[in-house]
Amino acid sequence: MNPTEQSSITNITSIVVTYHPEPAELAPLLDRLLHQTETVILVDNTPGADNPTLASIWTHSSNPERCVVIRFGKNLGIAKALNEGCERAILMGSAFVLLSDQDSLPASDMVAKLMDCYRACNGKNGRIAAVGPTYTDTHTGVTYPFQSQKKGQFFYSHAIASEESPYIDALSLITSGTLIPVAALLRVGPMREDFFIDQVDVEWGMRARHLGFRLIGCGSAKMHQSMGQGAIRVWYFGWRHESLYSPLRIYYRLRNFVALLKDSRINWRWKIRSTWYFMGLVYTHSVFGPQRRKSIEYSTKGIVDGINGRMGKLTQSVQP
Repeated sequence: MNPTEQSSITNITSIVVTYHPEPAELAPLLDRLLHQTETVILVDNTPGADNPTLASIWTHSSNPERCVVIRFGKNLGIAKALNEGCERAILMGSAFVLLSDQDSLPASDMVAKLMDCYRACNGKNGRIAAVGPTYTDTHTGVTYPFQSQKKGQFFYSHAIASEESPYIDALSLITSGTLIPVAALLRVGPMREDFFIDQVDVEWGMRARHLGFRLIGCGSAKMHQSMGQGAIRVWYFGWRHESLYSPLRIYYRLRNFVALLKDSRINWRWKIRSTWYFMGLVYTHSVFGPQRRKSIEYSTKGIVDGINGRMGKLTQSVQP
């Protein structure tokens, strides 16, 4: 690593949440992050006294001495894992944290591009809470735009970065690939742990915006990300491919979305527009999904639990 590369990664710590990691996914991600950030903290939610697969991956990485491993021995959820990783990064004196799922693969210059974005935008029209990359779903091949509230439009729409507009003011950013300055993290606060998984990034980002921070989508920062568990062919005014989720993930997505609907800090126009998306999620899996009946059952339970405020990890399935 030359001096220029070294200076570009100083004070940036990556936090990767793992759960039964696969070497084919985690090993390349780990090496990419070790070349782009100073330290990688692996927070493992895999149940059990030890995780030999994870140990083998990080000990055989390009720089195992720059890896830190935190193991819970049980699945405490992505929010708890991110918070633990962030706390460790702060204690280590990091200025920025880069959040990541285990099934992501950033481009070799993603972090540098995110830092360029942060430097270009911070202090202009407000403080920056986070910057995120443009990501492509490995299952569907779809490159997702950023949610953005355009002037003159009642509901939010989607914006794609261009040479003329390389940075997009976003309403939310997905967890993986998000670069957060520690100063903003301390001001906004930790991730909401009772969400357990799903919508954790949306809630944190909306909370940051409520406090006057900005979220920026960076067009030149690229990342591949596995959305859901595969792709599903759906008819919606024509055939298209959508991300496939398990019934349990649908439960968390819907329950936590209902919790967001009840949060007064979140713009009501966003709530109305996003409701259409979540109706589509139920339609996709109850009509075209491989587990239609179970998807309906878990969808119903997610909505009911969200209304009643039953949060945290789901400890009992819908059917015994």
